[in-house]
Amino acid sequence: MDAVHDEVRLRESINEFLARYDTLAIATEDNGQPYVTRVFYAEESLSEERKTLTLYCTFILTSRKLANLQRNPRVGIFIGPGEPTAWLEATAEAQLINDEQASAAIRQRLTQKSPAAASFIARLPVQAIALEVRWLRITDLTELPRQTEATFPLESRSAGPTTY
Repeated sequence: MDAVHDEVRLRESINEFLARYDTLAIATEDNGQPYVTRVFYAEESLSEERKTLTLYCTFILTSRKLANLQRNPRVGIFIGPGEPTAWLEATAEAQLINDEQASAAIRQRLTQKSPAAASFIARLPVQAIALEVRWLRITDLTELPRQTEATFPLESRSAGPTTY
């Protein structure tokens, strides 16, 4: 299969995986101490024109994780079910969205993806965040290849079957 078809298949795999879920676990750190929390997210789908992957989320204004992001925007991400046979892990850089119009658009995008996010956002003051994904790997124990990796801007690299 040629590089164009590989990239199309990679984009489709990533977009389909992200569409299945509405929350992610995000790891931040403060003075060497890691912290993890779950947040609702909405994705900016990959396309032929869009070679970067952005996930949007919100944090409570007074949260420790938001303060951590302001000091160190580098994060780790996990997306998948509670008992995973398939999951996504990624690294990203967080960017605070301070423009109110852009922030409102992100909140709207989140509420469209998840009704639970809508009630959360309506009750609490939140800061919108863009997570610019730098690297990701999807592991699926039920399919071959078991792992698919990508770096962004999009460069695909699929690993074959992995022995566990």
